[in-house]
Amino acid sequence: MNVAALALRRPPVARPGAWHAAAALAVAALAALAWVDGATGVRLAVLLGVAPLAEEAVLRAGLHEALLRRAAAPVRANLACALLFGLLHALARGSSAALLVVLPALLVGALYQRTRRLRDAVLLHAFFNALWLAAAVADLLPRVLR
Repeated sequence: MNVAALALRRPPVARPGAWHAAAALAVAALAALAWVDGATGVRLAVLLGVAPLAEEAVLRAGLHEALLRRAAAPVRANLACALLFGLLHALARGSSAALLVVLPALLVGALYQRTRRLRDAVLLHAFFNALWLAAAVADLLPRVLR
């Protein structure tokens, strides 16, 4: 196989792993809580569904792909998306502590880069949001990160 054919090959398909099951379980458990309390339900729906889907659609399927099409190195495309994600969260929350979301965003971007499937990025993003929410509910986060 020549170099051009290798460059055009799609990355290997990711097989569902433990994190898929963990994300599904976390989302299901929190959805059950949402059913009990309407206001909490709206916030859970946003944190676990709407936000991950919208943010990953814009950042991964949009910006990440656009950068890759313009011959940006995959690491640079991921870093640019993660930094923009952190900046947007810091501006929205009015706190520089929100920049810490750059770290999980880099992991989501690495997964997306490997599989090039928006679904995988959305599920991992929702899983990270569920972890953050569980830590906040359990009062395990410093006040500045809530």
